[in-house]
Amino acid sequence: MNTQNPQPYTQWELPQGALARLGKGAIADIQYSPDGTRLAVATYIGVWLHDAHTRTELALLKHGQDQGAISLAFSRDGATLVTGNSDSTISLWDVHTAQRRTTMTLGDDEDGAWAFVVSPDGNTLISAGMDGKIRFWDIHTGRFLFHVLGHAYPINALALSPDGKILASGSNDFTIKLWDAHTGRELSTLTGHTHGVMALAFSPNGMNLVSGSRDETLCLWDTTTGEKLETLATDIGTVGNLEFSPDGTFLASGSGDQTVRLWSADTGTEHATLTGHKDGICGISFSPDGATLASASGDHTIRFWDPATGAEKAIIDGHIEWINSVAFSPDGSLLASGSDDEKLRLWDLYTYTESQTFNGHEYRIEDVTFSPDGAILASASLDERICLWNVNAGTETAILDHTDMVTALAFVPNGPTLASGGEDNAVRLWDVDTGDQLAVLTGHTDIVTTVAFSPDGRTLASGGEDNTIRLWNATTGHYLTVLTGHTDAVKAVTFSPDGNILASGSSDNTIRLWDVNNCQHIATLTGHTDIVETVAFSPDGRTLISGGDAEDNTIRLWDPVTNQQCAIIKNFRVSTLAFSPDGRTFVSGSADGTILIWDLATVEATYNLAYLV
Repeated sequence: MNTQNPQPYTQWELPQGALARLGKGAIADIQYSPDGTRLAVATYIGVWLHDAHTRTELALLKHGQDQGAISLAFSRDGATLVTGNSDSTISLWDVHTAQRRTTMTLGDDEDGAWAFVVSPDGNTLISAGMDGKIRFWDIHTGRFLFHVLGHAYPINALALSPDGKILASGSNDFTIKLWDAHTGRELSTLTGHTHGVMALAFSPNGMNLVSGSRDETLCLWDTTTGEKLETLATDIGTVGNLEFSPDGTFLASGSGDQTVRLWSADTGTEHATLTGHKDGICGISFSPDGATLASASGDHTIRFWDPATGAEKAIIDGHIEWINSVAFSPDGSLLASGSDDEKLRLWDLYTYTESQTFNGHEYRIEDVTFSPDGAILASASLDERICLWNVNAGTETAILDHTDMVTALAFVPNGPTLASGGEDNAVRLWDVDTGDQLAVLTGHTDIVTTVAFSPDGRTLASGGEDNTIRLWNATTGHYLTVLTGHTDAVKAVTFSPDGNILASGSSDNTIRLWDVNNCQHIATLTGHTDIVETVAFSPDGRTLISGGDAEDNTIRLWDPVTNQQCAIIKNFRVSTLAFSPDGRTFVSGSADGTILIWDLATVEATYNLAYLV
């Protein structure tokens, strides 16, 4: 187990060729172990086990390279951790050794186990998800036992009564069903919610059931009669998480209104509202002694609270949302990243730690880039602004206002000019020293998705959702020519280091190479099976890398002279790529909320096509 691993957690469970991982992945669920010694955190890259007292990382449980965990539960004895994975499987892990014992496959019609519970005797696992089926498994062998079908829509929540006799299920069909937990026989259907049921919890005596729904209500039910006894709260956002404290004193609810609420289990009145999260709650868990309540949020933090006073005790961070853009500083010592969580981060590449976080945008950050001297960092966002940051001081120096959302940025290599593209279909040139807008370049008939300057700074290339690439005189802003051939949106453009070749990646799943001098198409590189989101040349021009999104999930290396594919790294959903200034490493940013730093030589040796055959 990684408790004895001297390496920092940034180097745990890495794929071959990767030197480090920045970020821990976006959070999906959290759970304390029954003995209170561990906190499990399900993320898009796997499950992190933390020491519950010190909150330090102990292990990373990875099922596969591109397969994270979306839900989890401990067995009652704490020896087994159950994870529902994004690849439609359920894994059973030995908590003491951090090794996977077995994996159960749900089937092609299932899209991950959204909810599951373990029977009190520890013998049976019950799971449910997208297809409306409830499945029963032998937890020791992983053998499928049987399934029942009663809901016509996806099941979001399961709960077992304390004695293990009654199973409750909540669905998008607005109903709650009660089942015999041993035989799967349906006992009753509880109706009253007007939207999908997202969370369930039995009272400690098993007589009542609490439900939370997308209708923003919290309801109390009599499990014997099926009668709704009371609506405890309304207009509190979608209630996605419910849990009673171990002594039954409190009921905790987490909702889409960014709060955790504590309710008196005896009176049903609100005891406290815990505020501090900046996004909806995705998981809550009481420590076994009831002294701490942990909550996880879409703001990528885990917060720890004192249930009695409502005071915040501590925070775990380092979890990040979808990475949209990365950029190396000119000297290669820093990496900037922009993500869906609206934060611009600076990473120290000597220590692999986050050195600064810039907060200024109100929507996700689409692109980041350093000035040629490394003193200024620019970030573009869907909030229609470009922010300029002083890297050394860590302060915002200027804001450049667009007329629409900003999607792309590039600095001219030899001056203070910044180019931007946006959803107003235009390319804009800015003087970053004065903040003045120098020119507006029009011609694209749809969103401008990408911009890049040639190495000599004389030519600007822009690509858009109109399927074209346009070349401009970077000094005068005059239009030069249009390059056509892609049959779908152009997502990325980049110049070779000598400026003679322009590479473009597209939603038509191809990469095209263009001769910049005569504006002719050279070659079309095929192999990606979905959108080519990003392309980048190595500093020596000998390697072109590309990243595929959605169903493709690959990083591919190409020889731009022979136009042949050299290597392929599979099972990585890549949104952005960048080479280090020395060309020895490259980084990939992913939808899972992490950045991987790759050693180019190792990647070429490990993932070359001869190896793959």
